[in-house]
This record gives sequence, C-alpha cells and structure tokens, in this order.
Amino acid sequence: MSKLPSGLRRVYNTLYKRKATGLISYAPTPSEIKDYFESQEFDVNNITDEQFEQAISYFTKGELSTVNQEYFDAVSSDKAEVPSSKPEAKASPESNQIIVSGADKQALVSSQSSALGFSLTEEETIAVADSIDNVFADYSAFISSVTNAIKGYIAHKFDTIENDLESSTTEVREYLNARTNQLNQKVSNFADNVKAIQTDTTAIRNNLKNSQTTIMARFRFT
Repeated sequence: MSKLPSGLRRVYNTLYKRKATGLISYAPTPSEIKDYFESQEFDVNNITDEQFEQAISYFTKGELSTVNQEYFDAVSSDKAEVPSSKPEAKASPESNQIIVSGADKQALVSSQSSALGFSLTEEETIAVADSIDNVFADYSAFISSVTNAIKGYIAHKFDTIENDLESSTTEVREYLNARTNQLNQKVSNFADNVKAIQTDTTAIRNNLKNSQTTIMARFRFT
C-alpha cells in the first residue's frame, strides 16, 4: 500500500489517536475520509487548518453515513450484528474487542512508519501488516502492536544489512589474503628461477672455459 496523502493522513492519524484515548467511539477508514474530502473538494495532499477542523468535526459529531450510524447503535446497545457493508475495523459485541481490517492495518503501518522516520515500500508495508493480528482489546493496543511490528521489521532489516556487511568484509579479506599468497608465491618462484638461471649461466661459462682450454691446447701441439 502506498503512503497516504499528507492531508488525508493528518485527519486519519488524529482520529485514530482520539479513538485510542477514548475521546471518540469510532475512527473512519482512509477510504471514508477520502470520500468526504472528494465530496467537499478538499485537496488530499494539502488541506488548510479550517478544512482540517471541518473534517475532524464531521467525523466526531456522528455525521457519518446511515450505515455507520447503525453500526454505532449496534455496538452501544449490544443487540445487533454488524452488517457486512460496515467498515472492517469494528468492535465485537461479545467482548468489546475491535476487529481490524487489512486495509486499516496497512494504512496505519504506512503512517506510523513515516512518523518513526522510515519509508517502507508497498511490499514491506503489506508484509508488516500481514504479521499483525486482526483482533485487539482496544485501539491503543492496535497502535502499539503496529508500532512494535514496524520496529521489529526495521531491526531485522538492520540485522540483515549488518550480516551482509560482515559477510562481504570476510569475503574481501579472504580474497586479499588469497591474492597476497598468490603474489608471494610468484615472487618466490621468480627468485628460484633467477637462481636457476644464475646456476645455468655459471655452468655455461665453465663449459665455455673448458672448451676454450681444450681448443687452445690442440693449437699448441699442432
């Protein structure tokens, strides 16, 4: 999932924090916030403070769709099941737990990772979101779980990089040692060859001297 536009993310994070602290009973999904932005012709990437306050007021005053209002009534009265058309992030009437959708997990992973100073790819965001449970005691537990999952993933990523660096360093060291040994062997072989050449040269000189002596001796007796 790609990073949420800055204006939409600002509203989304604010509502989630209010939900986590119990200030509101429901936090809308990113798609609901986007639909509202489009209906008001707000720029999802850049909203004014006035537009921000208007959006927060809209979602915190119960001015959601009829389906969402029915959802609030069902949760508060503990009487009805949540219709399938409602947002996936919802409370369980039996235990007051919340059930979080995959889209909500991915959206919060994206926004929280940015807040922590890390930029995750779409594949990384999905991988982290998939590692998180779907049911939580409350939104505070949900946010904590997402934050811990991001930190765990980043720590694993750093460990992988460190291991790769250590492995690369070892490979370079072994390569340099091998080349050094190879060079030393060549130098040693060269020295041996020089000695052999010197020995051969000495032998040739001696042979020449012996031949010269023999030839001169023959000339003296002729």
